[in-house]
Amino acid sequence: MIDDVYKYNSVDLAYYIVALANKCKIVVNVTKVQKLLYLVYGAFLAIYGERVCNERPQAWPYGPVFPKTRIALINMGDLYKLSLSKLSSPVENDTELKKVIDFVFAGFGKKTAGQLTVWSHRIGSPWERTTHTPGFKWGMDIPDQYIRSYFASIIKINGTQPEGN
Repeated sequence: MIDDVYKYNSVDLAYYIVALANKCKIVVNVTKVQKLLYLVYGAFLAIYGERVCNERPQAWPYGPVFPKTRIALINMGDLYKLSLSKLSSPVENDTELKKVIDFVFAGFGKKTAGQLTVWSHRIGSPWERTTHTPGFKWGMDIPDQYIRSYFASIIKINGTQPEGN
């Protein structure tokens, strides 16, 4: 069982991901930010054994979604206006988390939202396992245990990228 503790607010973490993507000239939309946040969540959980943010991903038809964060991103409007220089984020001083984010960006940053959606739906993925659970309903939390074990199985700890890229 994974403790119900976390380091960051999911919206703040998503804003940091958007600002970093803008700095790196990586095109993002709400869907892609959701997938990148999910990848950071999963990698952090696998590496450090704890949740990185307060919101758990849910199983939605197009993959894992952080609903509160999704709404905040939609309400934000133009994601391209967010920059690291204008963002005051505690993430900036967290070297462990920044390494995970860099790891995710290296492996998945250039992929499109559609490619990330397909990746999140792979057979055996936490999303796929959740959607095939008896009694499943859209919007159910994807269990952290599924996420942690899956990401631990695909991350090359001594490498620089997740497998399957």
